Amino acid sequence: MDNRQRELEASNPETEEIEKLEDQLREAVAAEQFFEQATGKLFTQLATKKINLIIKEITSDKYRKDITGYNNALADLNAYKYMLKAMQVAGSPQRKAKIRQKLGEENDD
Repeated sequence: MDNRQRELEASNPETEEIEKLEDQLREAVAAEQFFEQATGKLFTQLATKKINLIIKEITSDKYRKDITGYNNALADLNAYKYMLKAMQVAGSPQRKAKIRQKLGEENDD
């Protein structure tokens, strides 16, 4: 294969889509393995405990007169929730199945 042919294949939108899907699949596998390891379990525990603590504080009288503290706690809560959900979604079996299905469809063309 010469360089020109490689450039044409690299610029092919279908090839780019396949590479993107393969990257997403590797990411999904890594995220899934993360939650199976001790570090992932610890992360989940800590994030869940922090989420619960912040919710408890927000719903109590702690921030009744401290709107800045309330807004900071709310921002922290949303950040923890987002990170935990993003990692869970990234490693979900459904996501892996959809990516594999798309890869199968792309490779059949």
